[in-house]
Amino acid sequence: MLPGVSYIVTIYNKAPYLEDVVRALQTQQGEFERQYILVDDGSTDGSGELATRLAAGAANAHVIRQDNRGPSVAVNRGLEHATLPFTQIIDGDDILAPYASRLLLRAARDSGCGAVYGRNAYYRAGEAPAFSAEPQSVPVRVLDDALYTIIRIGHAGGSTYILDTAALKRAGGADERVFVQDQSLPQRMSFVTRIGFIDAVICVGPRDEPGRLMKFPVQQQHDQSLTALLTLRDHPELPARLRRLVQKQVTGRAWKYAARHGGASPFSRYFRLFLAARLPGMTLGEATLFSTLSAFPRGSAVRLMPDSAARSAARASADAAPARQSAARNGRWPTRRKARTRPPPATG
Repeated sequence: MLPGVSYIVTIYNKAPYLEDVVRALQTQQGEFERQYILVDDGSTDGSGELATRLAAGAANAHVIRQDNRGPSVAVNRGLEHATLPFTQIIDGDDILAPYASRLLLRAARDSGCGAVYGRNAYYRAGEAPAFSAEPQSVPVRVLDDALYTIIRIGHAGGSTYILDTAALKRAGGADERVFVQDQSLPQRMSFVTRIGFIDAVICVGPRDEPGRLMKFPVQQQHDQSLTALLTLRDHPELPARLRRLVQKQVTGRAWKYAARHGGASPFSRYFRLFLAARLPGMTLGEATLFSTLSAFPRGSAVRLMPDSAARSAARASADAAPARQSAARNGRWPTRRKARTRPPPATG
């Protein structure tokens, strides 16, 4: 018998999908104990009430309802109740393959990894999700330099992974200073356990769902930079090689976004930082690196967690004057695309 799985489902306005999501969990193939934890993050479409009905009468099901605080907080609320050896975190509109948990559990057992990630796929509205037969033999690629690799490729994971529950709690769960948990979980897990990848589809999600976080790349880019910078801050012992990688990534991400969506020119501070970050031997300070986050629009376009918001407001104020001066010289301020400034969903 395989070790048990605690399923944490984060929900925000996912009523059209929730019943299928829960059914896919309940019908997972394999002999292992299950626990279902449904966390409603302040839904306004009846998702919370639906979750309560779906869990009614099941001793191994728990429903947690909270004010809207974002997916990272929702994950950690669910983790407080997780009691089984492994945990899977599922977005409220992702449907697991029938064999997903069994495949991931076997991969974790055979490789000794406390975190195993697979792949995801998509289906279109009106189509029934389809999965191929369960792979019979899937090799696990164990990362030798996990944190460096995860940051370099920008790995997130969606609903494609399984995590050792004790290791996840030891790592501190999701970083609540960041809105989305996708980046912080693999980075934090890399400090406490081995991480592996398998080439197999674990879940599918609705490609056309407007509330999916993939529809809000500005939030994803902001959180990718913020998570890496917080990892550096929390771990001053990290090697210069990794710090230089993050330095290049966050300055590059800021310059590209500011140029494409904010009208920044090669005379802007973002381009100067982009160049400086690539000079041999150049090390940019923490405050300078965090200031690159000001390239991303505030308020409705990027949702910040409370402590991050306070820090960002102070930095944005400090950055505003030189940014305005640079823009005035270039005569191109600002020209952001409206499609990029929709408010992100509260939970993916």
